[in-house]
Amino acid sequence: MDYKKTTLRQDLIVRDVISIHYFEYTVDFAFSGELHDFWEVVYADKNELVITADASEILLPQGSLFVHKPMEFHNVRGNGVHAPNSVIFSFSSDAPELYEIAGRPIPCTDQEKLLLGQIVEEGRLAFSTPLGDPYTEELIRRENSLFGCEELIGNAISALAISLIRRSRKKGVVADPAEGYPKRRMDEVRLREICSYLQENVEKDLSSRDVLSVFSLSESSLQKLFQNKVGMGAMQYFQRLKIDRAKELIREKKLNFSEISEKLGFSSIHYFSRRFKAVSGMTPSEYAASVKSISL
Repeated sequence: MDYKKTTLRQDLIVRDVISIHYFEYTVDFAFSGELHDFWEVVYADKNELVITADASEILLPQGSLFVHKPMEFHNVRGNGVHAPNSVIFSFSSDAPELYEIAGRPIPCTDQEKLLLGQIVEEGRLAFSTPLGDPYTEELIRRENSLFGCEELIGNAISALAISLIRRSRKKGVVADPAEGYPKRRMDEVRLREICSYLQENVEKDLSSRDVLSVFSLSESSLQKLFQNKVGMGAMQYFQRLKIDRAKELIREKKLNFSEISEKLGFSSIHYFSRRFKAVSGMTPSEYAASVKSISL
């Protein structure tokens, strides 16, 4: 047979990546603003952000992103009430279709959130530049990085943009993230329900018995579900949620460490400090000092 090759068409090519950031802001964080000749994406990972795009000030809800056009003045700040987390990355591309998704908040689907997570994770693997440093002007390649990191970053950015463009064209506006996706497998639905329950009760002293009772599960089923899908036990995941909440409270600067420990149901300030360091790699005091550098 006379086989013929089909050269794959590439509609959206990411030529260069300029920056990849994951920020944990203080409650009073505010960035003065900038403009540049490349694209920038801002994603509100936890709590809402207030962004500026040229003369417009826009509220960016948690779970949504905003695409800034090249040469568009922009800045970002917290809402003054809750300490936000954000993913911010910038890149170069000549694809004119990107203008279709620029200039408005876009709620992200679960798959798009996974792509955002992949961009951050592969960024950590590919570059030694701290992802929380707002003054980064150049990404420094990590020696002996894993094979294909940079290619996966470019692929993830392209896949994210293509997904957003397709949803935009399908509805005329960006569709609800829940629309158009197949029904999740039962274990994924159950996992989501349990994670939501743990998040809603993060300030309580829950035990695995509480979770088993609410969701009518056996201990082995609960552990298997979390190990297979999350890579850790349910209570270990709950402890991480508590530490994430503790970080948020530290950045909000309203409570001292003893008050945060008590609010989150830890038996003592000493146990809280040990768990905080075990999860985050630093003590509460070290974390409080480190986030100060993020307040521009």
